[in-house]
Amino acid sequence: MIKINLLAEKKPAKGAKAASSFKFEGIGGGQNFLLLGIVLLGFLVAGGWFWARSTELKEMEHKKVQDQAELVRLQDVRKKAEEFKHQKDLLEKKIALITDLKKKQAVPVHLLDQISRNLPDFLWLDSMAAVSNQVNLTGKATTYTAVSNFYDNLLASGYFNEVVLGKTSEAPDGVSFSMVCKFVPPQEGAAAAAPPSPEVPAHEAPKS
Repeated sequence: MIKINLLAEKKPAKGAKAASSFKFEGIGGGQNFLLLGIVLLGFLVAGGWFWARSTELKEMEHKKVQDQAELVRLQDVRKKAEEFKHQKDLLEKKIALITDLKKKQAVPVHLLDQISRNLPDFLWLDSMAAVSNQVNLTGKATTYTAVSNFYDNLLASGYFNEVVLGKTSEAPDGVSFSMVCKFVPPQEGAAAAAPPSPEVPAHEAPKS
C-alpha cells in the first residue's frame, strides 16, 4: 500500500516538469519575434534609403536633361546672334561703300557743273581729265578774249584755285589752249569763300 501511494505522488511532478518546459519555449519565441522585427526594420530603412537615392538620381537626371536642353537653346541663340552680327557687318559695309561711291560721284558731277557754268561764249572744250582734284583742260576758242574770260571765271567761282594757263596758239578755227587748275569740293569751297569773322578789340568789346 505504501508503494502505491508513493507512485501516485510522483505523477504531479511530471506535470510540473512539463509546465516548466512549456514556459521556456514561450520565452524563446519572443526573441525570434524581436529578431524578425529588427530584420524588418532594417529592410524598411534600406528600402527608404534606396527609394530616396533613386528619387535623387531621377531628379539629377531630369535636371541634366533640362540643362542639356537649355544648353542647346543657348547655342541656337548664340548662333542666331552671330548670324545677325555678320549680317549687320555686311550691311554696314554696303552702306559705307554706297556712301563712299556717292561722295566720289558727287565730285565729278559738281566739277562738270562748275566747268559748264564758267564756260564763256565762243569757247568749247576738247578734253578734260581730273586726277586727285587736279583738272587738265584743253579746248578752242574764237578769240584770245574768250580764253581770258574762262580763266577769270574759274578764279572768281570759288571752286577752282591755282589756275594756270598753259600753251595758247592760233588754230584754223581761232585759238587753241590748255589750262591746269585744282578743283575745291563744295564743302571746302564754302569754307574758303566764307569771309573771316571780324575780331572785336578788347577795349571795344560790347558792354553787358
